[in-house]
Amino acid sequence: MTAEVVNKHEVLERIHAASERLAGLAEESERQGRLADESAKILKDTGVMRLLQPREHGGYAAHPRVFAEAVMALAASCGASGWVAGVVGMHPWELAMADARLREEVWGDDQDTWVGSPYAMTGVARPVDGGYLLRGRWQFSSGTDHCRWVFLGAMRGDADSRPLSPPQGMHVVLPRQDYTIVEDSWNVVGLKGTGSGRGRG
Repeated sequence: MTAEVVNKHEVLERIHAASERLAGLAEESERQGRLADESAKILKDTGVMRLLQPREHGGYAAHPRVFAEAVMALAASCGASGWVAGVVGMHPWELAMADARLREEVWGDDQDTWVGSPYAMTGVARPVDGGYLLRGRWQFSSGTDHCRWVFLGAMRGDADSRPLSPPQGMHVVLPRQDYTIVEDSWNVVGLKGTGSGRGRG
């Protein structure tokens, strides 16, 4: 895939067209400690978050090089926007390999739904009738304020919520109503606008 072909991709063209607007919002994102709502809207409008998303769910199923160039183009205007796109924009690729029922739950009503990802296995999933009861605290989920779902890492536990030995890790996916973002948990020096705060479930 040549650079010329990549740069003619409609998402790249929209990103370049929005570069000045995005750059003008960078300071607001830093001030808020999260991606400004207007910056998130620009990312949605450009389609960058759907580059690696399956076509049957409104995505582009694009070449990874297109995605990488799009992320770098965003970062040239706003570091926080580039960072969030680079992290959150990877999740459609992962979700594409999940069960079709989960994909429909996440994207069925809104193909622009974002998914966060504190993958660290700091939670414990205790088996209960029909599934698991998950409890824990997670850190560093970039763009989390604009995500309606989240990938979480967890350890499989016993009936008393003690991690099994030897350890058994797992990934779980939760909708926004099943976890809480801890307020004022993202106080850093750089990339404040990524809003990579902590959560608990």
